[in-house]
Order: sequence, then C-alpha cells, then structure tokens
Amino acid sequence: MNASSSPRAGLQTYKGSCHCGAVRLEVTFDVSAGTSRCNCTFCTKGAWWGIHVKPDAFRLLSGQEVLRTYSRSAQGVSPRFCGVCGNGLFGYGDVPELGGAFCAVNLHCLDDVDLTGIQVTYLDGRHDTWATLAVAPYVSPFSA
Repeated sequence: MNASSSPRAGLQTYKGSCHCGAVRLEVTFDVSAGTSRCNCTFCTKGAWWGIHVKPDAFRLLSGQEVLRTYSRSAQGVSPRFCGVCGNGLFGYGDVPELGGAFCAVNLHCLDDVDLTGIQVTYLDGRHDTWATLAVAPYVSPFSA
C-alpha cells in the first residue's frame, strides 16, 4: 500500500517496522474487525494502538537479534520492543478470555498505510475494568 492508501475490509497483509528499521514485520488482518486502544499507562505512554491476531497471521521478517522483552507483562501480553530505537512493536499472549494464543501488534508501526476510518474500541484498562469507554472511527490528524 502506498502512503495515500486507505485500508479496506477483508484480509490484507501489511508490512511494518520500528523507527530505525532494524525490526521488520508483516501481519495479516481484517481492518473491519476493529482495533482497540486502552487507557492504561503502558498503552498511553507507549502510544499503543493494537490489534490481536492468531500467531500464524504474524511474521517477524527481520530483527530477532535486536528484540527485547519488556519484563512486566501487560494484561497477559509479553511485549517486544526494538533494542536499538526502543519502539514497541508487538507482543505474544495467551489469554483464554481472548480466545487463547495471540499476537498483539501496534498499528502505529505499520508502514505507509492510512488507518483513517478504522473502528477503535476504547477500553478502561487503567482501572482494570476493561469496560468499553467509547467506540468511534479513527480520524487521522495527518490525512489530507
């Protein structure tokens, strides 16, 4: 996809990377399934905007040698970040309430894709209620 492309419904494969490019990934998901943002300090301070996919829908293309794992698990996820630039990219988890094993991917790390219009469910993780605070389409302040 080029920088002016908008995502469309149906399974699509998107490529992404960390800031410095040392870690590259690929993920296949359906944007119409929606995304989530949480108000816990891990997500807000790290600018995390995520999707959950089954492990086979995620592929690490390069950078295994520079990946680091955040030592404190966030809601059952073992977050991975680039040891060179510090970007949080993805994490693995296994939570029965979420359907078992999954990979959580930070959509901010996708390359050259306009995510305007994707449905975002805002969750209250800060108070561990996980209640839905709002559901709204994402509006990019950077899109034309």
